[in-house]
Amino acid sequence: MTGQTWIDSASSAFEDALAELIGESRPELDAAEAGRRAALDAVSGAMWAERVGPFYDTQGVIELLGGVSKQAVHDRVRRHRLLALRTQSGRLVYPTCQFRGRDVVVGLDQVLDIVAPDDTEAWYLASWLTTPDPALSGRKPIEALVDGDIEPAASSARELAAILRG
Repeated sequence: MTGQTWIDSASSAFEDALAELIGESRPELDAAEAGRRAALDAVSGAMWAERVGPFYDTQGVIELLGGVSKQAVHDRVRRHRLLALRTQSGRLVYPTCQFRGRDVVVGLDQVLDIVAPDDTEAWYLASWLTTPDPALSGRKPIEALVDGDIEPAASSARELAAILRG
């Protein structure tokens, strides 16, 4: 399916659903703004997932880490030793990029300590980890950590934290 075909199909389905939902009434909303919001809502989760995924669920992380308890996984997240992302449904997912084999990438804990993300910032941090950074010679921060370049990645994380904290 081409991009335009997908848009046409999505637009048609949106129009049908909207007509069914509102019938003959006309909400006191700007129609163009409502359409933009609906489009963003429809694809934002998928776009984030495509950008930072794939993911493990909690059970997958438990198994990957050798059968630790669910509480141990949540404790690692709380202590900034593991990055968890909360989905719109409230479920926690864990980007696979933070693991090498059965271990968390060395130095990730330092980055997490620096940024200390809340639920919203965690998604931003995950995107930052997987985006080439000019300050890291074009490498993704997670690649710099894997390469053992912890201090340059930590320095870049301090810049990110300053941006997030304003």
